[in-house]
Amino acid sequence: ALGTTKLFKLSATTVTSGGSPSWPQAITNMTEGESVIRLNSNLYGFFNKASGGDIFRMVLSTGVIDHTWGSVTDQALENAPHPSAVKEDIMVFGNGRYLGTYIEGLATLNVQQLDFGDGSEVVDVVFHANYWWIAVNHGNRGSSLYMYDASALSNILSDETGIGTQKIGFIYVLNGVIYIAFTDSTSDGYSIGYLSGRTIKPLRYFSGTLPTHRQKSLYKSTIIFVSGTDIYSFGASVDQLPAQISKLADGGYATIGGLAAPFGTPLVASTDGASAFRIAKFSGLSVDSMWSSILIDVTTERKLGKIHTSIVNTKSLVGNAKATIQLEGNQGSVTSSAFAIETAGKTRHIFRAIDLKAVEDIRVLIDYAEGDTTNGCPIRNIILLGTFV
Repeated sequence: ALGTTKLFKLSATTVTSGGSPSWPQAITNMTEGESVIRLNSNLYGFFNKASGGDIFRMVLSTGVIDHTWGSVTDQALENAPHPSAVKEDIMVFGNGRYLGTYIEGLATLNVQQLDFGDGSEVVDVVFHANYWWIAVNHGNRGSSLYMYDASALSNILSDETGIGTQKIGFIYVLNGVIYIAFTDSTSDGYSIGYLSGRTIKPLRYFSGTLPTHRQKSLYKSTIIFVSGTDIYSFGASVDQLPAQISKLADGGYATIGGLAAPFGTPLVASTDGASAFRIAKFSGLSVDSMWSSILIDVTTERKLGKIHTSIVNTKSLVGNAKATIQLEGNQGSVTSSAFAIETAGKTRHIFRAIDLKAVEDIRVLIDYAEGDTTNGCPIRNIILLGTFV
């Protein structure tokens, strides 16, 4: 993993210190790490300097680093995002307005293979369906998703999808589908959707910040990404469930860097912007968690809905597992008393005499503040019974 000035060696549980060579290793003139990627027997790191950028190459068998491999082999890189991707012996990467390529078999590095024009910036790149897919933002001219030949030898693009005035954060391939995080210029916040032909189909919306190429990963069959100071989950763990978007975890310090799950459990880097830096991994459960359903209409003709019973089905509860539930009505203007889901070994929890007046609509609120950080309270479904009045 790349930090601000150093290359770090990580395992599932440890940030290596010392050894031979001595870790972490300082990278000459590096002021911001952008991406690190393996191509066969070498590790390549893309980074920015006070002026411009560069690529280092480390021989994995020896740990020896050539700090200026990129600038000596071809020319200095731009000071810009440098997303990178590998397919067999070909590496492609963003370089500001350019797409760069390196073909190991030909020992050919070209940091300006494709030029997308003044004011443009390559923000992400992936390999999919025998094409390189290149996400490019064109400033106030919108953004585009380009297709490029798998050989990476041509100077001609295969195809282009114009995204419009939206700004792309990242692209990600999951189960043969290209997902895109982007700014929806017609509303507040951001969106994640998928590419369908030449159209982006928005699926879910989120607030915070637009995630970058180094702030995405895969976790339990869902795409996780950074937004603001939180880590979100998007998708469905199994096909039978609809796509969801949820805040999954707090990211740590105020400014979040990279996110990845190379060992299965997500790792996230963050800083307070001053002197504190950390890399952390998911561990245990948080009780700083809430969930709410959508509002559901419970009227018929002139009658309102009056809920009198709630049935909550859970997995068999263990230890101090607990959650509390409230019902809200009339778009949140009226609220019932809270009732607790608890009792070890219990799977069916029935609550009668709900003190919520007859309402036009209703939603369920679940709060884990009184829960347990070891034993969760997994809810299978919630059934509300009522009458029209």
